[in-house]
Amino acid sequence: MPSVWEQGLSLEIDSIMEFEINTKGKELFLALSTLTLIVMMVITTVLWWFASPRLHEINSILADVSLALLRIFYLVLILGTILVFLTCFLEKNFLIAKFAVHAYIRILFPVTVFLGTLIGINKDKIRESFVYVNNSFIKAIKKKFRKKDIIILIPHCLQNIECSIRITVDISKCAECGRCNVGDLCQLARKYDLKVAVATGGTLARKIIIENNPKFIIAVACQRDLVDGLQEVFPIPVYGVLNERPCGPCVNTRVDVDLIEKAIKSILI
Repeated sequence: MPSVWEQGLSLEIDSIMEFEINTKGKELFLALSTLTLIVMMVITTVLWWFASPRLHEINSILADVSLALLRIFYLVLILGTILVFLTCFLEKNFLIAKFAVHAYIRILFPVTVFLGTLIGINKDKIRESFVYVNNSFIKAIKKKFRKKDIIILIPHCLQNIECSIRITVDISKCAECGRCNVGDLCQLARKYDLKVAVATGGTLARKIIIENNPKFIIAVACQRDLVDGLQEVFPIPVYGVLNERPCGPCVNTRVDVDLIEKAIKSILI
């Protein structure tokens, strides 16, 4: 008969294991986005310093207002950065963390990618790291969803290119021959009674989301498409799973189905 302490420890371990969502690799984007913020602050401060005498000549109130707005803008970004760091490393949800994600997606992300490419960092590496930052937020909210509110979006390039069956309309038509991961995902969908949809592009993905109105999305895609999708559907929470491209982009891609199943177990009521 386990003691009360052992039972408590068991419950604690279960709650820790409950959210098996991969968040490793987020450090690159966090470091680069912090550098981006510093560079932006330095550049805009220097520009304002050069422009301020002219602004004071035009109107002193205009100069004061522009400086105040600049300070508020960076205060918001600094607060967002702090919240993102706290959420990513503590993996705990904060009341205004959603605001921080929004600031990161809309403002810092494109500038971070631009700065990263300037210093020789591959865009896909930055995007991949950003996906793990996003997944840290998914792990931090620790929220459960009903199966009817969850949808799995997969790219058409997961299907074997030699397959004669068209699954873009109805994935259940898959013969599950084992030549690609589509059959594995069909089995997963049946096991957990979840909807799986194939998105052949951004327009169709938006149509699928509008028609199904999900509250949680598990999305499989390459780095670029996944980040574009995260930006497109925000604030709907999306767990991103990067596909593997042994034959190059958009042809016979693969996905780790175990990662998807772990995510399902983590968020399903």
